[in-house]
Amino acid sequence: MAIQTFELVSPFLSIYAPSKVWKGDNSLLLGQTANALSTGEMLKIDGASYGVLRASATENDGLVGSINSAPGFAYFSETGRGDVVTSGRIPVLQFGPYEADTMIFDRAADGSLINENQDGLSASDVGKAVGIFGVRHHKDFASADFGTGAYIQSGLGCLSTDQLTGGAFKVGYISRITGTGANMRVRILFGI
Repeated sequence: MAIQTFELVSPFLSIYAPSKVWKGDNSLLLGQTANALSTGEMLKIDGASYGVLRASATENDGLVGSINSAPGFAYFSETGRGDVVTSGRIPVLQFGPYEADTMIFDRAADGSLINENQDGLSASDVGKAVGIFGVRHHKDFASADFGTGAYIQSGLGCLSTDQLTGGAFKVGYISRITGTGANMRVRILFGI
């Protein structure tokens, strides 16, 4: 059974979800690919073409100088959907505010979600600002390798004070944390 990695809490009709041209590796749109795009993954706008693509692991490794300072938008489609694969146009959620539960969040090697200090995510992290990071894959977190980009997704993580003052794009805020261990989900209030 597929894992639901991203679930809208807000009504869908209040959210603008245009299709954007996919500018990355087309194999990532297929459900059978080891590191396929996952619903809720944050995609960046390709400035030259106004398409979208997955940020690289080194581009979003969480360091102050390399964190994504440009806006990112949540991929909102089932993995491997035929019309997305054939057309190369993918739906992204833009122009909130909206609220959603996600599993595409910063993880430790054991799969538990972590905050900006690499400590386990807890109730004290509710209200923190989040930004776009390269994060360990929600299923294959133990195999993740930031050096090669294997099993790295473009997701969300808590922003440090240095990152906020250094120009990191603030996607939204944590409004709730549910679950335990590798099954944790974070509710994010996007667009405010």
